[in-house]
Amino acid sequence: MYILHNQDGYFLTKSGDWSDGRELPPLFKTMHKDEAINQLFETNSKDYKLRLSLLECEINSKKMPLIPDEKLPPVLKKIIDVRYLLEKNLLESEVPRATEQDNNVEAQ
Repeated sequence: MYILHNQDGYFLTKSGDWSDGRELPPLFKTMHKDEAINQLFETNSKDYKLRLSLLECEINSKKMPLIPDEKLPPVLKKIIDVRYLLEKNLLESEVPRATEQDNNVEAQ
C-alpha cells in the first residue's frame, strides 16, 4: 500500500489535510503506485513548497497501512471546531451567558 508524506513527516489525508498517521481511515492510501504518483503530482502542483514522497507500507487485516514507528511524526494537536461543539451543545455549560444584572451594570 502507498501513502504520501511531506518533508515534515505528516501524511496526506483524503480531504487534502495533513495527519500524524495515528488515525488510519482518513489517510489517502492506494494499492496502486501510479495512482499514488498522480496524487503526489496533483498535491505538489497546489503547493510548490511541499516535498512529498511515497511511503510503501505493509497492510494489516483491515487493509490499513502499517506505518513503521520511526516514520511517525510528532503528534498533531487537533483544532477543535467551536461551531461543531455549539451545534452539539457541548459548550453550552462553558459559554458565559449575559444576565439582566450584567446588562444593568453595562448600562450604568
